[in-house]
Amino acid sequence: MTRKTLIFAMCVISPVLAQTTVTYSYNGLPLPILTDAAETITIANIFVPRTLKMTKVTAQVQIQYPNSGDLKVYLFSPMGTRTILTDHDCSVANIDTTFDDAAPSAWKDFCPTEAGRGPFRPDQPLSNFNSDDTSFGTWILSVENDHSDSRSGWLTAVSLTITGANLSGPIIRSNTIVNAANVRAQGVMAPGELVSVYGLALGPDQAVTAPSGNLPTSLGGSSVSVNGATAPISYASLYRIDFQAPFSLTPGASATVQVTANGQTSAGQQVSVLSAVPALFTRSVDGMGQVMARNQDGSANSATNPATKGTTISFYASGLGVTTPALAAGTAPPTNPLSTVSGVEATIGGVSATVQFAGLAPGLPGLYQLNIQVPSTAPSGAQELIVFASGQSSQKGATIQVQ
Repeated sequence: MTRKTLIFAMCVISPVLAQTTVTYSYNGLPLPILTDAAETITIANIFVPRTLKMTKVTAQVQIQYPNSGDLKVYLFSPMGTRTILTDHDCSVANIDTTFDDAAPSAWKDFCPTEAGRGPFRPDQPLSNFNSDDTSFGTWILSVENDHSDSRSGWLTAVSLTITGANLSGPIIRSNTIVNAANVRAQGVMAPGELVSVYGLALGPDQAVTAPSGNLPTSLGGSSVSVNGATAPISYASLYRIDFQAPFSLTPGASATVQVTANGQTSAGQQVSVLSAVPALFTRSVDGMGQVMARNQDGSANSATNPATKGTTISFYASGLGVTTPALAAGTAPPTNPLSTVSGVEATIGGVSATVQFAGLAPGLPGLYQLNIQVPSTAPSGAQELIVFASGQSSQKGATIQVQ
């Protein structure tokens, strides 16, 4: 089967029902369902920040499309459990119904002649999800047109209603283990990377930040283990905990991450280990826009204070990998000797830029510092800054200002 492009969107809303029954919806713009020739799968992501041991799930779906028989509509839980809602069923216009195991009729048997009917049973039971350990994480509704090169439509709305018993204790997922610099690079980790883990019941209600110097292995009553070894922590809160990955991780292998808080330990979550997962710190928490960079004179780089071509800018990153000389994770890097990373490259506005220094930032565990010369041929204005390490690149959309 041909590999298909994915269209992503994500939205989070607060639960609107009782304590043990919650509803979360996608409220973004309508998502296009393209022709089969476009080789595109449309995906709506719904993040559920509740830990319920599920006993019932229903899904309300609205699709504007001329012929439902062209479509596959699948629902995936955060653990990857799949339920088929409809698979090339019924040659009717539009889908606007609630899929519910308790409905008297199945969608494919009844085939309503107009939208808005139901509820209906899906092709596969939604009770498939009841075997998952919790509802927490990102749910995915995927829609694929693999029958028509002429018809197209829109996925306009999705909502999930989940009933279950509340669970306690720390809850994490592999795809909520991300690079701390840009909250991306889900489910992967590099030696020495500053990692953020998002979840529930991870730490104290009032966030705690580690003091300067070497990082502790316990903070606010929370700890993190990687492959069974306690990792140094820089930040702990109810929903997020930051730690530095061990430099001893083996690229190409996997690592198991667990969080312990309030005397309870989360289920282990596996992530893939890469040599580097470079990410740049920006003023925006999503890693987009202005990089937190300093011009050569020490002033903050900005639209009103751009860097002069030929001068040096300095900024911080995470996930550049092992250094020489080696340093234990959690140790405040010294100024002498500096721990450097070899083979790091960079571009500014698509133009190759000289990397004058790439290594651990003195005194700041988990942070890498880069000093890069702005090319004389770089375009002026807001220019994308990309860093390359061990064949991996930093995020798109991070920029500096060039005079």
